[in-house]
Amino acid sequence: MNTLPPETVRRIEDAAAALIAAGNPNPTNEQVRQHLGGGSLSHISPVMRAFRARQREQAAEQTTPLPPELAQLLTGQLRLLWQAAVKQADAGALAAREQADADIAQADREREEAQAAVARLESELAVLREVVAERDRLLQDVRELRNEALPLREQVARLTATGEHLTAQLAETKAELKGAREENRTLQAELLALARAEPKGGKVAK
Repeated sequence: MNTLPPETVRRIEDAAAALIAAGNPNPTNEQVRQHLGGGSLSHISPVMRAFRARQREQAAEQTTPLPPELAQLLTGQLRLLWQAAVKQADAGALAAREQADADIAQADREREEAQAAVARLESELAVLREVVAERDRLLQDVRELRNEALPLREQVARLTATGEHLTAQLAETKAELKGAREENRTLQAELLALARAEPKGGKVAK
């Protein structure tokens, strides 16, 4: 690395620092080379090794140990914070269990109510099925009665026609009987006249 010009060393270190400032805490040699826009890795590698060594040394120098009293205080505070966190977690878990138990009880009640509703619906459905079956039976009976009523209507029509025919015949018979009675009265009148016209005692005048 001593053979490299100081300007080249500075450019490599500036490129590495720029990458770190851009959010890359540990830039690789290839990334430095790309940032430079070219260069030899054999030149960049020794410079980057020295650069990383200085970065580690600076980080170690910036890290100073805590005084024992402060470390003990922080340890106690951390212990208290941990205990409070554990208690809070236990309380949260207890509340979560209680809420879960309440939710389960509510779910059980809702399930029982749903089962009761299903039972009621099934009962109502059974009643409706019976009503439908009864309606179907009644409709069948009505159809059968209609089928039976059709021959009766035909019989009634035939009897009505027969009655009308008999009524007509009766009217004709009455007319004939009336004529016969009139003829009978006429014959009786003629016979009576003939009887009156004959001589008494059966004698004939000479």
